[in-house]
Amino acid sequence: MDTALTLRGSRVQIPSDPLLYPLLSKDPVYFSAQNSIVVKIILFSVIVIAMVVLVIPNIYAQEQVPAWVKNTAGWWATNAISETEFVNAIEFLINHKIIHVNTYSSAGESEQVPAWVKNTAGWWATNAISETEFVNAIEFLIENNIITLENDISSLLLTWDKIVDDAKYANQGSLLIRDQHYENLHNLSVHFNTHSESFYDETTFDLLHSGISLFEITGDEKYLDQARNVADVIEHHLVLDGGQVFGYKPQAEAFFPENNRHLLRDVAYLAFYDSNYKKLTHSIADGILKNEVNHETNLILGGSSTYHPDLLEMYMSYDGSTALESLLLAYEVTDDEKYLEQAKTTILSYWQLRNPETNLIPSSINADDLSVEKEFMQQYGAGIFLKILLHYYYLTDDPEIFGIMKTYHDAVIQNFWGDGTWHYRVNSDGSIKSDQLEANYSKLDDVLILLSDLDPFTFDTSFDYAKMDYDKSFQSKIDVANDLVIHSVQTGDILGEKGSSQSMMQYAFIINQNVGTRLFSDTNDTEYLKSLKEFYHSIILNHKRDLGYAFGIDAYTLDDTELGYLLNQRAPGMISNKINLTFIPTDGVKIIWTKIGNHEITEQFITTFHDSGRFNQIEFDYEDKSILFHAVYNSGKIIFADEIESVLVDGDDYSDFNSHILNTIDGKHTYHIFLK
Repeated sequence: MDTALTLRGSRVQIPSDPLLYPLLSKDPVYFSAQNSIVVKIILFSVIVIAMVVLVIPNIYAQEQVPAWVKNTAGWWATNAISETEFVNAIEFLINHKIIHVNTYSSAGESEQVPAWVKNTAGWWATNAISETEFVNAIEFLIENNIITLENDISSLLLTWDKIVDDAKYANQGSLLIRDQHYENLHNLSVHFNTHSESFYDETTFDLLHSGISLFEITGDEKYLDQARNVADVIEHHLVLDGGQVFGYKPQAEAFFPENNRHLLRDVAYLAFYDSNYKKLTHSIADGILKNEVNHETNLILGGSSTYHPDLLEMYMSYDGSTALESLLLAYEVTDDEKYLEQAKTTILSYWQLRNPETNLIPSSINADDLSVEKEFMQQYGAGIFLKILLHYYYLTDDPEIFGIMKTYHDAVIQNFWGDGTWHYRVNSDGSIKSDQLEANYSKLDDVLILLSDLDPFTFDTSFDYAKMDYDKSFQSKIDVANDLVIHSVQTGDILGEKGSSQSMMQYAFIINQNVGTRLFSDTNDTEYLKSLKEFYHSIILNHKRDLGYAFGIDAYTLDDTELGYLLNQRAPGMISNKINLTFIPTDGVKIIWTKIGNHEITEQFITTFHDSGRFNQIEFDYEDKSILFHAVYNSGKIIFADEIESVLVDGDDYSDFNSHILNTIDGKHTYHIFLK
């Protein structure tokens, strides 16, 4: 772990490996790792000079730092004064413009300090060389991105205005389609082809999802009303007595059967905010139990047994997991145990079909005869299945489900890991179906981090595997072109060569920020934030069309691709969930985003393929520019893209903030942040 000196306006980040080892003198006592006083002297000498160097643009600087700075560092190193008093001394120098701290770009602990710099530090501490010579060494650290300043971190975040404006742009396009291209009295949009600029005579319920997402990041009731309007049309016109949901064709004035599972997720989200929609949640969930479950095998059908009796495939990576997740959400909203019971029964039935030697499951099973439809499982499908198990466990603390999570987790790591990344597809016998690097790796990385948070002893290797994969897949740019994540690239001897060239908006874009922000918080490596910001801007720039954003484009040529022609009318939700790129906790601070059952989660909880995630422990009010954190733990910092105006802690005025940086306090507290 890094050691850092914290100031009100900035932070100097010193990698601990090279600089905490005593190397300041040729005297043997300085080489004793047991000598804690010497270690402190070394640390503070480097910190003080780092502060000095940030003032001095070159070796000809005229201003000198008062001699008492060294004395203050020495007193603190020998425990004669407190760390706070030492920090106050440095703050005095900054506030009185004796030290001028300049911000700059930085990549965190990207390089190890060379031995010659360590030796130079030691010689300066014993006055064997001049201050100027040591300044040159510190300048090396700055130029090579080893010293970081927190003031610069805020520039790597996205502003709240940016997120809201981009999400509203997508939502407005759907509203235009609804209002201008059809005489549509039903508050529903229709599908649109961005390439041919043509409309499909088929409604979509995506304005429901978009309204909820925009409400979550703005607190504006007009967006919740948008969602309510769609839900009201569904409840009054598109749900039969048996719970079957129908879509509508405006031009043909005809109805067609929909799958309940996709709609149930969004209606349940609405019911979290407006309990009047619990009844509709019940109706749609009952429709799944009646029409979309084979009650002999307890597996989920591919469609309605009444209207699509030939759709028998339970595809766990896609619709199968969506049905399970929707039933778990229905239980959360209604407290009706039958939805929870059906979810567990289906999970156990599917788990029984695993390979007994590898403990791997196929991605697809025939729900009637239990034959295997697709022998392989994708790495993202493995992540999604683990997320379903985790969601169930959050709700119940069920030890049987915990045991399945542990067994499957171990099987995935043993069989999917290869050459620093996840294999794309692995058969249930453990053989590799496809070893390409595929864009949805963060679905697996994300759940591994959550499992590590849940039980770091049982899942002791999870975090490391997630970090190694994310670093090689995304951070190293192996599967990135034009700052877009490529659907798939080759591995092995032809690492990085084209596989499938699409940049798909619902793939890495929908979840990478959860992994990247967490890795930054744990490592202070600003490259994680830089990569996410570049990725975001490239998605918005290159997927943008007149009425919103295209689902997919060619990541290399930026041309339209057939897989991505459809207008992505769920884009407002996908963009809104980037709200956790507008602020970032550091120094061990934990912000609780979501609470499920008795479990507090430090991120938005994202499960299935088209799920933009949810949170219930942070409230955003865009009109007042305020953010209410219901639960923040530990002393440290939260850095914001926007400047802080004022703060309340547990309802009382609080003043320990500076510009973009909030200093938090020990324990668990509520923080209400007002931004400029």
